[in-house]
Amino acid sequence: MVKRIIGGFFLFLLLFWIFAPKHELYYMLEKKLKENDIIISNETITDTWFGLNIKNAQIYAKGVKLAEAAELQLNIFFLYNTLSVNSIAVDESLHNMAPKNIDEIKATYTVIDPIHVNLNALGSFGTMDGAITLTEKNIKLLFPVVKELNGIKKYLNKNKEGGWYYETNY
Repeated sequence: MVKRIIGGFFLFLLLFWIFAPKHELYYMLEKKLKENDIIISNETITDTWFGLNIKNAQIYAKGVKLAEAAELQLNIFFLYNTLSVNSIAVDESLHNMAPKNIDEIKATYTVIDPIHVNLNALGSFGTMDGAITLTEKNIKLLFPVVKELNGIKKYLNKNKEGGWYYETNY
């Protein structure tokens, strides 16, 4: 009897996870971004077993087009969540202030470390590792392997190990 109750509970959790309203989570995220004048438009949303797949998204901030992302994958595992963004093309008007293209950005949030969101990226600038500290509202990005930093070098500081870093509060 106890095995059936425990098994039924875990089956309920599994089915709830698979059939959860993932579109609503995305629309809630979009609403929060809109409060800060960031709009994601013209995207195609596809529901997957464990998350969402978003294609051809255009990103605007304060009415100015910033970039186009070919694909975003949001995987929701409740204990370990990831957001992967592939093939980001920055708008041509921002090439002197931002990298020209970003091949991949991956953001990871785990329950084991709930106050940090870890970031990894690869693009025309080389590689980037970073973290967002939620309690302190701090963002720190480290560029250990540098390729092309011409557009963003004026925003970075030199690291003791020879790399570059960017740090700010939001």
